[in-house]
Amino acid sequence: MRNECDDQGPTPGLGILGLMRAEFTVSALNHRYGLLGNLLPCLVIFALAVALSISFAIPPAWALDVKSPGADWTEAYRTGELVIFTKDVEAGRSIVAIAEVEASPETVFNVVNDFDHYPDFMPYVKESRVLSRKSDSEVVTYTRITPPFVSERDYPLKFRMTRGTPANNGVFKTEWTARPDAQPEVEGVVRIRLSEGSWLAEPLDGGTRTRLTYTLLTNPGGLIPDFVANMSNTIAIPKLFKAVMKRSAEKAAAEK
Repeated sequence: MRNECDDQGPTPGLGILGLMRAEFTVSALNHRYGLLGNLLPCLVIFALAVALSISFAIPPAWALDVKSPGADWTEAYRTGELVIFTKDVEAGRSIVAIAEVEASPETVFNVVNDFDHYPDFMPYVKESRVLSRKSDSEVVTYTRITPPFVSERDYPLKFRMTRGTPANNGVFKTEWTARPDAQPEVEGVVRIRLSEGSWLAEPLDGGTRTRLTYTLLTNPGGLIPDFVANMSNTIAIPKLFKAVMKRSAEKAAAEK
């Protein structure tokens, strides 16, 4: 007897063993229950489909409550932990990424400003060092990265750091602009000449957690296919946040 589910094809992910088990189960049901047994697999698949559709339609309680920066921004990436928006502009691409971190704003602030140790935990960073330090709140750094599929990039940046105080509601901020001539160029390495951005660490739950916002306006330089440039939205920035979140959690645990 022909099974009514045959038109649906094999269920993705079952594999050969799963298909053999499904065929055995359908035959047994047909033998014992006749037409009802023939329809049961369809009913099970339908119930699973409804359950999955409901689970995707209802946002989880822990999903980030993040709204678009504006009508001309595109939501490029969203999970329960991270949301990324992008906007193409004449100079390059603007990015805003937002997450929540299980550590205090000060801990996160210290992690993102730990320039000398970037190679230890930041993705793609091959070299990072402080070139000059005007004060505790202003430094010039040099970073060299090895992104996938393209040649190495480097960029000297000028950073300005603002610590959280009662006057600014405990908000920590790090801002940077490119200083492309602060370090001689390296042969075979593409110098990034546009990079403007910030890390903003806002206190949550009495300062025990952090709402972390990353902004960036950049042009990666060189000839890069669109699919490679778009990888920053789905791979590079999520890796960046994962690294910062992991390092911050480790530092927070060590401080207890």
